[in-house]
Amino acid sequence: MENLLILESTPFRPSELILVLATMFLAGAMIGYVLEVLFRRFITAHKWVNPGFMKGPWLPMYGFGLLIIFLICYLLYTFLPSEWTFYNPFGDLYGRTGASGPTVYDLVPLAIMSAGLIGLEFTAGLIFVKGFRVKLWDYSNMRGSILGIICPLFNLIWCAVAVLYYYLINPLVYRFFSSLFDYMFGSSPHFWFIFLIGLVYGIFFIDLVDSLGLFTKVAKVAKESNIVTTYENVRNEQRKRNREARKKIAEAMPSFLKAGSAKGGKTKEKIKEMAYKAVLIDPDKSSKPAENYDEHGRPVREEDVEKKEERK
Repeated sequence: MENLLILESTPFRPSELILVLATMFLAGAMIGYVLEVLFRRFITAHKWVNPGFMKGPWLPMYGFGLLIIFLICYLLYTFLPSEWTFYNPFGDLYGRTGASGPTVYDLVPLAIMSAGLIGLEFTAGLIFVKGFRVKLWDYSNMRGSILGIICPLFNLIWCAVAVLYYYLINPLVYRFFSSLFDYMFGSSPHFWFIFLIGLVYGIFFIDLVDSLGLFTKVAKVAKESNIVTTYENVRNEQRKRNREARKKIAEAMPSFLKAGSAKGGKTKEKIKEMAYKAVLIDPDKSSKPAENYDEHGRPVREEDVEKKEERK
């Protein structure tokens, strides 16, 4: 089987490699979209929502993330000395032969991959903050955050992602896209697949241009007319109604169930309080609404606070 990334033994044109990497980007963007949808459905929002700023089923940041960590592994495995033995469970990875378990040299790709993912998050966040004046995520109340875009806690999460990818996913990704290269450009090329990828990319770029234009308008209107604050008020009102409904249910419970529920609630609040103290700058603001924090302990924009004061 021809090898995707071994220049010495595989006579492929740069355009062919670009097509395979483009497919990898698209696959990462779509898989990332599915993961985000499931995460928000079952962990955070508890409902089906579109997690990205585009209309289609893709999150470009995940596509770039997959490309970055894949290419980092390729470059290190290919160009570092052969004496440096890296993790190679199948005995054939990026042109290196001979099976090998985890070694101390694995710390090099793991460190660079972690830095690459953190740098990607910072760059993407900075583009939206500076270019659109909108934060897609906000870590301002997290300890050690930089511009509210990255923070130590989520940096550790990205490091964990790098470890999981390197030891569990990377060998499989390499094998899959090596086979995909053969499928598209082997002895019996399947050009219909290349046409399909081109068609999907056409839809992707139309969506990207349309979404960026719409996103710019929404960001401008939100800043001028306080739409973001209004949306938060609607969400807060809904949460308030949910709390009142749960309170009524609790009041109707038998006394022995109330006692057990109260004990469990105190334990839950204690754990929550300890977690807040560990990662938040001001844990008290996580449970007590303040002028520059919402009821969930998250910071709000200064212009929203000023407009709120004007309405009072």
